[in-house]
Amino acid sequence: MTVDGQSFLIEGEDLSDTSHTGEYLACMLLKTMDLVRWSLFSGITSNNTGNTHLARQLVSREVKTCIPMSDVCHHLNLLAKDLAKLDIFKDMINDLHVVITFFHKSTQATDALETSQKMLGISCGLEGIGKTHFATICTAAISLKQCFPALRELNDKHSLKFLPKKVMILNLFKSGVIGLTFEMNINQFVQVEGPIAKSIVCLESTQSNPADVYKYWIAICGSIKQVLDDPANGFTTKDAGIIRRVVNARFHEQLQDDPVDCYLAAFALEPRK
Repeated sequence: MTVDGQSFLIEGEDLSDTSHTGEYLACMLLKTMDLVRWSLFSGITSNNTGNTHLARQLVSREVKTCIPMSDVCHHLNLLAKDLAKLDIFKDMINDLHVVITFFHKSTQATDALETSQKMLGISCGLEGIGKTHFATICTAAISLKQCFPALRELNDKHSLKFLPKKVMILNLFKSGVIGLTFEMNINQFVQVEGPIAKSIVCLESTQSNPADVYKYWIAICGSIKQVLDDPANGFTTKDAGIIRRVVNARFHEQLQDDPVDCYLAAFALEPRK
């Protein structure tokens, strides 16, 4: 990527039949960088798996001007996954999977939902939970939250037909205790993960730079702190403490435990206002 935000693919290689050692990846990268000139590269980024992390460090040792940086979007996605695994969200996540899977497999239910959405003026449908995109569990929860009115209407009309072992899912869209608890848990999850998902979208931009990484991390931590500190959001002291520990661990891992303080330095030296 150039200074003005242009992205270029210099070379690609099929490594499906090759051992992905850090040393091999580093040699491959240095060979590719030779096509342009080492001195023109100022940074290298990757996720933090063992081989890619080692390759990043080896390249930076050979090219002294190349600053090693962990991939912030991948790191934030790991944070989102960590939070989704917490016990406080466990039951809600399981129910979310069941609902999303049901609608993705049932054409009749999907058509009924789309009709109900149009009548209620809801423009967004249910989002799937994928493995190749970041924070899809959050976008799926947001989409379900937006579709609640349409889902309740379908349930009231008895238009949703779940298998006998999944029929209890219908209670999620009723006005009783189970339905209200599910909606509250969805709201809590979106409030915590929303800032992370939004930051990933912004940081995937070709116009973002290392200074933005630090700024968005601060914004994420500040937003989550406000959510947890507000009694109206319903987080217990214990649950809030667990969420804080998870967020702080990932924050320290990327911004404080890393031997290179490039994100803080870029934030302090950035000329943009």
